[in-house]
Amino acid sequence: MNKPKEGFCIYLDAISSDLSLEHIIPKSLGGLDEFSILADRKFNNSTASTIDAGLANDFLMLFDRDRQKAVGHSRTHPEPRVKKATLEDGTPVQVTFAASGLRIYNLRERRYLNDHERSGRTISLEGVTIHLDADLKFVAKVGLAAGFFAYGDLFREQVQHSELRKIVNAEHLNQITPDVRVHCRFPSEQELESETLQILKLATESVECSSVLLMPGIGCFGIAVGILGNFVGMINVKADIVGFPNTGAYDAGHCIYLQSGRMYRSSLRHVFKKLADHLDLK
Repeated sequence: MNKPKEGFCIYLDAISSDLSLEHIIPKSLGGLDEFSILADRKFNNSTASTIDAGLANDFLMLFDRDRQKAVGHSRTHPEPRVKKATLEDGTPVQVTFAASGLRIYNLRERRYLNDHERSGRTISLEGVTIHLDADLKFVAKVGLAAGFFAYGDLFREQVQHSELRKIVNAEHLNQITPDVRVHCRFPSEQELESETLQILKLATESVECSSVLLMPGIGCFGIAVGILGNFVGMINVKADIVGFPNTGAYDAGHCIYLQSGRMYRSSLRHVFKKLADHLDLK
């Protein structure tokens, strides 16, 4: 029997006596094996799995997972499905909004309606759940792991990652510390006017893949996450970035894109320059 691995776990900010491999972004959301860290097994199997599943099974996220065929360990193809729905005459149905086409299943007759039977019908949907906290909890979890993955002990010792950990473990996010800046995937009308938000959305939505942007700044450290080509959120916490690398692939920050089965790493400056060049061509 193999002896459990012992070492530091960034999720716990402590030594774990039982480490296991943790996908920083799960495969069900576009992750790759090479974008992983060692973390406490119990945390991986409980809190981390719950946070990952909260976003992976989100009704809106299922549309992107279906379109990009993003499957997890079960290898089951995800599709957005509403299990509680009714036709205008009260007939109970299940509705699947698949990329391959709409399917309506008559629960009484236990069969799918054909195109003629569906024509002109009205469907009322019930039980569609969207967890508004799922995005920021996921960004905080990814931020902890990706920050440590890319910057190692500099992230561990000089970034106030305790604030990320609070978000990961919080029951409700209305207790976020006021000096922690956040943008979520459902911004207010006022937030949409933010130039920072628009740039981050462009950087994470310009390619249909999952991505992480790590952004050291004066007195702060920002993490933005995109999943399957959609901006999920950004969290900015206090940090002392003295000694952080600022050349090569770390110039102005570090970006990780998981595209077509490969991990691409480059500087934030390079990514922003490519975006600027692309906009200049339009």
